[in-house]
Amino acid sequence: MKKLITILFFIPLFAHAQNSFKAIIKDSASNESLADVTAYINKLKIGTSSDSSGNLIINNIPKGEYNIVFSSIGYAEKEMKFSFPLSQQQPVEIPLQKESSELSDIIVSTTRTNSRIEDIPIRVEVIGKDEVNEETNIKPTNISKLLLESSSIQAQQTSAVNGNVSIRLQGLDGKYTQILKDGFPLYGGFAQGLSIMQVPPLDLKQIEIIKGSSSSLYGSDAIGGIINLISKQPHEKRELTFLGNRTSQSGTDVDGYFSQKWKKIGLTFLAANNFQKAVDFSKNGFSDVPQTKTFTIAPTFYYYFNPKTIMRFGLNGTFDNRKGGDMLALKNQKDSLHQYYEQNISNRGSSQFLFEKKFNKGNSLTIKNSVSYFDRGINQPASTFKGNQTSSYSEASCNFKIAKQQFVAGVNITSEKFVEDSSKSHLQRNYNYNTTGIFLQDDWKPTQKFTLEAGLRTDYQNQFGYFVLPRLAVMYKFNKEFYVRAGSGLGYKLPTIFSTEAELAGINNIQPLSKNIKAEKSTGGNLDFNYKKLISDESSITINQSFYITQINNPLELDTFHFINMSKPIITKGFETNARLNIDDFQFFVGYSFVDARRKYNSIQSFVPLTPKSKINIDIIYEKEDNFSVAYEGYYLSSMYRDHDTKTKSYFTSGLIVQKHFEHFDVIANCENIFDVRQTRFENIVIPPISNPTFRQIYAPLDGRVFNVALRIKL
Repeated sequence: MKKLITILFFIPLFAHAQNSFKAIIKDSASNESLADVTAYINKLKIGTSSDSSGNLIINNIPKGEYNIVFSSIGYAEKEMKFSFPLSQQQPVEIPLQKESSELSDIIVSTTRTNSRIEDIPIRVEVIGKDEVNEETNIKPTNISKLLLESSSIQAQQTSAVNGNVSIRLQGLDGKYTQILKDGFPLYGGFAQGLSIMQVPPLDLKQIEIIKGSSSSLYGSDAIGGIINLISKQPHEKRELTFLGNRTSQSGTDVDGYFSQKWKKIGLTFLAANNFQKAVDFSKNGFSDVPQTKTFTIAPTFYYYFNPKTIMRFGLNGTFDNRKGGDMLALKNQKDSLHQYYEQNISNRGSSQFLFEKKFNKGNSLTIKNSVSYFDRGINQPASTFKGNQTSSYSEASCNFKIAKQQFVAGVNITSEKFVEDSSKSHLQRNYNYNTTGIFLQDDWKPTQKFTLEAGLRTDYQNQFGYFVLPRLAVMYKFNKEFYVRAGSGLGYKLPTIFSTEAELAGINNIQPLSKNIKAEKSTGGNLDFNYKKLISDESSITINQSFYITQINNPLELDTFHFINMSKPIITKGFETNARLNIDDFQFFVGYSFVDARRKYNSIQSFVPLTPKSKINIDIIYEKEDNFSVAYEGYYLSSMYRDHDTKTKSYFTSGLIVQKHFEHFDVIANCENIFDVRQTRFENIVIPPISNPTFRQIYAPLDGRVFNVALRIKL
């Protein structure tokens, strides 16, 4: 009995002696939260890392004084002494100072692990905050220009009339690239039409790009890769930005963004407006730039239960009205000859819900849900098309560690329902897809140099059955400066009538899919070498060399107006070479990509249409921080094949942007396509009769030289 009394007496004393240390880690300059910062108490041999919001907790700290060391790649190590128990219960704010802005950590979330880009075996390319801000100032209307920061991405204009642009990864059609917003698939199927033309970039923090088969991560549509748009999050420091832009093509943008965090509540709010008049640069009587009116509004609400538990709910609405064609018809001066036009009216609405709970030792639970609605009508003198798509995405996943292995396991359910307006057409092209997937990912790091990532996903689709999608990736770090990665995986794409080919042929002409249509399946692999060297505090060099190959079996191709599965595959292979040099205030970047994309089923012209074999990106930037910057960029695209074996010309375009920074505003002056390169200088793209024309496939700019002046106000 005496022993029991003694034990009971000391239990509360022991419990009281164990303390917790809570902190929020921030960048000393920007005041932004820092993820993956290590906090370690050497005397006790315990520590932890900060989460994506910069929060960390170290438990089981006995009474006494201890030094805590805070460290992160790219930041100066910081050591601080604390006496426990602490006098305050609120988290301690720890500011870290950057050692070199060139080699600072980049955290990516596309693989669901919120890891440093240097620690991920999968090849992930990031368009960072500085590039996003610069390209937003150049083209605040949409992300089509911004995505060209990646050397192997090609923006292909699919319509001479409505100005739609499709994004190609590694030579593959845009339908094979899955576009996400904060990990939510919102732009698939019918909703993929006009998608990148309706995403204003002012609220974006960065863009994460996974090139190559990625279906094991998010399911269908990711044969070519994934583009994940990462939004800014609110911080205690308020951000209020207004951006006004005017172009020499009679285009106007007026955008605004607000974000702030107040204790347990946070808010971000984006509003964007774009107005564009129809312009005929080639003087052929048809618009090269369509008349456009686009309005977007996107509020997102955050609730912070505690430093480790967050709930987020966002809404997004976009209205877009674009009209192009015969300039006289657009001016309401129609006659029997001048009557052709195409008008696209679309509405896009979506909601996003996220609940995230973090536990100790890097464990977490995430629940996601999104619902999106998209309708689009296409009006022409002789035909009308109208339809809508309702989609949903729900996911529950958990992140947990066992020894040296980091696991991600979860289940998601995806639905996609397309309904065509039967009063406009009687072709019966409706479909209703439902897919349930389970996935498991294991990141195993047996040593500091070697990482193995194995993933397995199984999807059940209500019309096409089961898809088993294994994936394997490895990374080996020879030293701090040089590492190599390799990976391979399977993918699939559910068939629909919506693709670049359908846009070119006219959706209203496309016949329903036959009952024997199969899903497209792919096998892909990649290998890349990476070298990073810090020359001095303000100078560095980065080199990346990558190789890839993808094979698509049962490719779905358009035969006049019918889609059919081809008996032989599409094979695309190539390599990319990227080099970046930073010397004090100068930045130099050059990227070269080579693509060999072939249709094995086409013996007459095997090259995938509108895919240049060679593309070169050049960027030269001089920047005095917080003062001014001057940037020159150039793009070279080699000749490419079009359908019917016609070969195009190669061309080079370039641009120059000057920005002057003041305390609360920036002034931007920019010139795109300095040498006024236009396809209409090479050929007439309008094929008669004028009253009902067809158009040549677009491979070069139509709008020519463009000047714009922008004012960015920061309050």
